[in-house]
Amino acid sequence: MVSAAIDVVVVCALVAWMVRFRPSPLGLLAGVGLVAGVLGVKLAAMVALGLDRQFGVLHVLWLDAVVVVPLAAVLLALLGWSGGGWALRALVVLGLLMAPVGVYASFVEPNRLVVERTPVPLSPARAGTAPVDVAVLADIQFEHVGEHEREAVARVMALRPDVILLPGDYQQGSPAVFERELPAIRALFARLHAPGGVFAVEGDQEQTMARTRRIFAGTDVRVLDNEIATTRVGDRRFTVGGVEQWDGSARAVAVAQALDDRPGTDDVRLLLVHHPTPILRAAPNRRVDLIVAGHTHGGQLQLPFIGPLTTASPVPREIAAGGLHTLDGRRIYVSRGVGVERGAAPKLRLGAPPEISLLTLD
Repeated sequence: MVSAAIDVVVVCALVAWMVRFRPSPLGLLAGVGLVAGVLGVKLAAMVALGLDRQFGVLHVLWLDAVVVVPLAAVLLALLGWSGGGWALRALVVLGLLMAPVGVYASFVEPNRLVVERTPVPLSPARAGTAPVDVAVLADIQFEHVGEHEREAVARVMALRPDVILLPGDYQQGSPAVFERELPAIRALFARLHAPGGVFAVEGDQEQTMARTRRIFAGTDVRVLDNEIATTRVGDRRFTVGGVEQWDGSARAVAVAQALDDRPGTDDVRLLLVHHPTPILRAAPNRRVDLIVAGHTHGGQLQLPFIGPLTTASPVPREIAAGGLHTLDGRRIYVSRGVGVERGAAPKLRLGAPPEISLLTLD
């Protein structure tokens, strides 16, 4: 907030100078450039003092957009509305609109949990007598277990899925907070049950497989640590591979390849990962029917015609934005997840509401 206060003073000083002296276009451009330079130096100094280069900088820019800009618009309206033309008044209106956008993105959309229902047609070789519903609960990413997290789990169970997949990032907080929250975390995930099983993999926030296993100790959730599990739903056989945080490690690659190479044509094969990166490494038209991933949060902020501004992933932006996609015959579903990035990041969602995914395989 100190950073935002500095930016308010600097930007409002620019507005007051602009209204008072009505500089020429060249003078105005010079004034804007000077202010941008001052703010840039301030941001560079904050990074040098330890501000996170990615999420911290985004947080500063977000506060500028939804706090500094509206306040500057208010000052511009007070000082120049009566004598200003249509361009000035348009700037005032646009600046003021950033305030409700900020309120919505910070307090409304992050809690607007939706259910994304997606049909996933399978090869006729994997046909069964009835469709199979697979629920995906990704990136729940809470610090403390709260109503939002309990609602997410309750809504998953209300869907009565045949299989539940958890692609990582469960709790984000300090080791001390994790230890205090562990009983509540286990109680939360103990509510998850499905006839075909509940499967989980490690995410970025878990950091170690030992921590991942501690989260699910005493629950029905099976943690897949570079391994393959089999299950049955009705007359369908499922083979589920789960790998560690995908960085091209030899163990992860070996498990993904083994899932591809297993004999048989009638079992449904799913690869559960945290990062969506395997879609870039997989061979075209592979035997695996679907990769299921999270991690990107859909960018958390998506703009019309542009999509997510940042994805934290090398996959194509339209894939990172979320949903079911096919790339060179390889299919992947990326969930936007339930939570938001914490720590230094701005706690917001805009155009990318939190989701529970229900994939109907038929």
